Amino acid sequence: MTIHSRTRLYKDIRNAKWMGVCAGVADYFGMTTSSVRILTFLAVFFSGIWPGLVVYVILGFCLEPKPEGLYENEKEEEFWRDTRKAPDYSAADMRRRFRDIERRTNDMEAYMTSKRYRLDRELESLKD
Repeated sequence: MTIHSRTRLYKDIRNAKWMGVCAGVADYFGMTTSSVRILTFLAVFFSGIWPGLVVYVILGFCLEPKPEGLYENEKEEEFWRDTRKAPDYSAADMRRRFRDIERRTNDMEAYMTSKRYRLDRELESLKD
């Protein structure tokens, strides 16, 4: 089984009109495919048709197709898209989440080792 990078730019053959470059760029940056196609058309038109087309075709041949099953679900795909767009924010968000988990774990541990927990258990056993 080959492990594929989730932060790499792939061409998206499933949503392709021609070679899948615009669909891949749209997927990579979390944009709509239509907007990327319009921007690509404008870039090709204003840069001169031949240089723009050459760059597009080169990307079409150089980019690997997006592997099937790259993401397990939509949440994972959204996470990696956000990571590609703003890696510093993603790292800070992960640190915040881990701090929150650690705080809640510490609160649970403090409760489980407290006299109050033992008292609550004894009261619950008396109810039964």
